[in-house]
Amino acid sequence: MSPADFPTFGTEHNFYLIGCLAIWLLLPFIGKKYMTAEQRIGMAIFLAVFTIFQEVLFDFFQLYIDDFTIKEDLSLHMCGFSLFLSSYALWKKSQPAFELAFFWGLAGALQSILTPDPMRWPYGDISIFWNFLSHGIVILNVIWLILVDGMRCRKGSLLNTFLITNGVVFIMGIVNKIMGGGTNYWFICEKPGGDSPFLIGDWPYYLFTFEIVGFALMGLIYLPMWIVVNRQEKGGFTTFDTA
Repeated sequence: MSPADFPTFGTEHNFYLIGCLAIWLLLPFIGKKYMTAEQRIGMAIFLAVFTIFQEVLFDFFQLYIDDFTIKEDLSLHMCGFSLFLSSYALWKKSQPAFELAFFWGLAGALQSILTPDPMRWPYGDISIFWNFLSHGIVILNVIWLILVDGMRCRKGSLLNTFLITNGVVFIMGIVNKIMGGGTNYWFICEKPGGDSPFLIGDWPYYLFTFEIVGFALMGLIYLPMWIVVNRQEKGGFTTFDTA
């Protein structure tokens, strides 16, 4: 599939965007307004299990058609990590997992939904559907954790995430080197495709510009959270457990 087959903000892309937006807003709204405490716990567990299930299911599909390679198909990208982190946060209400899923999920998965790379979709409609499912569910999980479970980012979480991100990038660079040519986890070795305005320059220069823009984007995402947390602290209460 080429970008011409799935133009950014084309008709098919817009249908997927509308569908994702509807689910992101509707399910947490129902959970917040109409579910009992037990039903919310059950839904959180269901989302956690389903998130992992759909990832494993796609791996088995690739194995079945004999098209799975450890150089390209392991869940080692930022969004892959976000899948497991958001699932763990739903299951255990883990504050560190929530914060990483918040920044990585919203910053990374949202870009994959708004500016997808059709060149990475070898299976046509199956790839398209799974791209929006796997990235969209990360965002759904984060929104559920915020709106239904009342979780919030702590002060310093932005800086912590920035430092952790750079540490993971360093480790993934080693992983890419060990696995050899063709491995490009976290898009360190080769510039990803898509129409993202944040991919400025060629390799290796885009790594520096992408880091700067990435930090700015995470800061923008964090701003509403920072405002909410500050207001809650001034009011003498918080809605999350920082343990």
